[in-house]
Amino acid sequence: MKRVQVIIVLTVAFAFLICGPAITFGQNIKFAVVSPMTGDSAAQGIQIKNGATLAVDEINAKGIKGKKLEFIVGDDMANPNQATIVAQKFAADKTLLFVLGHNNSGCSISALPIYQKAGLPLISPTNTNPTITDMGYKNYFRVIANDDLIVEQQVLLAVKELGLKKPVVIWENTDYGKGMRDVALRKLQQLNIPLLGNESFVPGVDRDYSAQVTKFKGTGCDVVFFMGEYTAGALFAKQGKNLGLTAQIVAGSGCSNPKLIEIAGTAAEGFYALTTFDPNDKRPVQAAFIKKYTGLYKDAPGEWSSHAYDIVYLVKKAYEAGGTDRPSLIQKLHEVKAFQGVTGTIEFDARGDVPGKKVMVLVVKNGTFNTIVPTKY
Repeated sequence: MKRVQVIIVLTVAFAFLICGPAITFGQNIKFAVVSPMTGDSAAQGIQIKNGATLAVDEINAKGIKGKKLEFIVGDDMANPNQATIVAQKFAADKTLLFVLGHNNSGCSISALPIYQKAGLPLISPTNTNPTITDMGYKNYFRVIANDDLIVEQQVLLAVKELGLKKPVVIWENTDYGKGMRDVALRKLQQLNIPLLGNESFVPGVDRDYSAQVTKFKGTGCDVVFFMGEYTAGALFAKQGKNLGLTAQIVAGSGCSNPKLIEIAGTAAEGFYALTTFDPNDKRPVQAAFIKKYTGLYKDAPGEWSSHAYDIVYLVKKAYEAGGTDRPSLIQKLHEVKAFQGVTGTIEFDARGDVPGKKVMVLVVKNGTFNTIVPTKY
């Protein structure tokens, strides 16, 4: 199979450099993929790019109304400031039909005003901060459940399923982490469960979690709600084990990446993480996607690659329905009904949310993520 041509837009420090003349793709359908391709969240960005690539390769085997898909890649480094720089470049490129990204909620929040001014649709595979769709951006869509649902399930898993009633929270100091923290605190209050500890960290900067671990040990906590991504989650688990923290760690979907196990090693055993895509799904469509993706990239697909894959097929459907320019694509995406992807049913409400999406539970056993089905909530 002829693979899609991918042009990588490299970012260095806070620069976004494109060498040579402007890139054009003739009559092909051009879009952009933007996520962290370097740094602590790079595994997520690479999965997003790989998922998009797989979908594009499959679609291009037949084409769309005689055209093919092409995309360029931007590295926002999981940094909101860098995200605005990338967004400005993409917004100025009149050949782009849409942008697939960003991975981090804070990056999308910073970049959205730029995309809206250009009328450029932004479709995120992974933004979960509940407030994004409260901002009124008509060009914004996400195909993942937000943290109102994900974190509620995270809390219920610990309290109802595992019977843990002495919680602490550690959250990354970003829009993503703050959004998760706020939902967790609200849900714990509803359940009349007091919070014993509340600590934050700076992702990509903090590497030493000994102070937070020591504070948590002093509270007598039995569960740590971890609100962040896989690199920090792995380091926290590893250092917690070394310092004798026995509390159960229950994390959000940002920690459901296999890299967590690679980094944490044996300290990952028993680590719970929520996910919006089950890497062990045995249903025919999902199993076929998992097998193909794993064969191509030698890595199990997660919610990042699977949602990116679905986004490309979703746009194909909208394009074939008449969404051939930016305004009409936005309109047709809002009109999509019950699109069946590998991540489930996609149908947007007026805010650009997908209220019908489900959340699954993973736990690390014997060095791999295993799927469990809660029975008590």
